[in-house]
Amino acid sequence: MIKSMTNEYAAKSLVPEGFVPNKALGQNFLASESVIGAILDAAQIDGKRVLEVGPGTGALTEGLLLRASFLAAVEKDGRLCDYLAAKFGDRLSLLHADVLDADLPLLMGTEPWHAVGNLPYYATTPIMLRLVSLLPASMTLMVQREAADRFFAGPKDRVYGPVAVMTACFYDAEVVVRAPRGCFSPPPEVDSVVVRLARNSTQASDASAFLNWVRQAFSMRRKTLCNNLQRNPKLPDVLETLRQPADVRAEALPPETLLWIYERLHD
Repeated sequence: MIKSMTNEYAAKSLVPEGFVPNKALGQNFLASESVIGAILDAAQIDGKRVLEVGPGTGALTEGLLLRASFLAAVEKDGRLCDYLAAKFGDRLSLLHADVLDADLPLLMGTEPWHAVGNLPYYATTPIMLRLVSLLPASMTLMVQREAADRFFAGPKDRVYGPVAVMTACFYDAEVVVRAPRGCFSPPPEVDSVVVRLARNSTQASDASAFLNWVRQAFSMRRKTLCNNLQRNPKLPDVLETLRQPADVRAEALPPETLLWIYERLHD
């Protein structure tokens, strides 16, 4: 069931006094107690290891600390790192870094872990792809509404690409919470949704390598799969086995077919 929150639930802003949000970092801070509660419930992270992406002012952090067995947070803004460190102390394993560059495997260890975060619109796709390449057990991510379409797109859809392929291959995805712009401070120009992705049973020997291959397959959408893959000598026979034309494009193939092709090419 999808919960839809309205502006009347917006709580008092949690932005520290005197703090000026950085528009370049997409800083729209969650300020709705109802949405915060809905995210915490949807994440299902009681007693689990959790990574919070972009904790911002800590709107979700307190609740995550109460539920998770271990919480690490990666925050790009040094001003907010100082604020969070003072607020939560050594209860929170805080890393001042860009999540795209951070050594997440080192931070989270070898045990299964879960990701939660309010992703900035400008970096939703690269952050999502960085996370899925590591195959966390689940991801509960707030994204702006238009960006959510990328998780659920299918072949020949305008936004069908690596995000949809990686999601469909390795996760069961659903929208669990809708949050209008009034739930944030300052309010963004569009509404947001929370998407939860739970790891499915599909195995991957190297999800990062598969992602790089998918990116190459979609690198130039007007070109054929053979051209984008630099005329891999195995590909024509693989496509013939699938009864696919030699000039097929990646955007015409379902995620599971792309994964099957990748595995045959890398036997």
